[in-house]
Amino acid sequence: IAPAQASLEYEVKSFTAGREHKTIYQGLSDDVDRAWGELYNHTLLKIPKNEAALLPNKTYPIKDEPGYYLAGLDVFHQLHCLNNVRRALHREYYVNDTHLDEDHVSHCIDSIRQSLMCNADISVNVWQWSNELSAVVGYSTQAHSCRNFNKLREWAQERRVHKWIDTRLFVDDDLPTPPIIYK
Repeated sequence: IAPAQASLEYEVKSFTAGREHKTIYQGLSDDVDRAWGELYNHTLLKIPKNEAALLPNKTYPIKDEPGYYLAGLDVFHQLHCLNNVRRALHREYYVNDTHLDEDHVSHCIDSIRQSLMCNADISVNVWQWSNELSAVVGYSTQAHSCRNFNKLREWAQERRVHKWIDTRLFVDDDLPTPPIIYK
């Protein structure tokens, strides 16, 4: 169903544990904020009518680009939400952020929960003896079968909407309304 289906490639990746080996997405700095923003900013997409017609829910036409419709891949919404939760954990640093209201953060947490359950990663976590700790510890660096995120982001960037869409304007169109499958 998803227009991005053809761009999917899979790869095996080992996750970092995130404790000893920090990533550019950890900590509090302008560089960290920029790295998060680069994951999902500018990901409002335009898709042609033939792809929009395949979606299970009707989407909105772009007034200035006849034959194109607004879309977005949920992975980018999930990353936006995870970033909001990250920032909400550090409200003292993000004092002026107006997107961290309780309702928005609560929405984000539940949206991430639903996505995790929907995509249910079945990679196996292992436990091993640590001589250093004299205990059995869990390791989360096992291999995962992943969609190539960079390929998806490239696909999205090629289709991104480059100018502001006035979402307060009604635009009528002839795209058929599919039967409601999901509520």
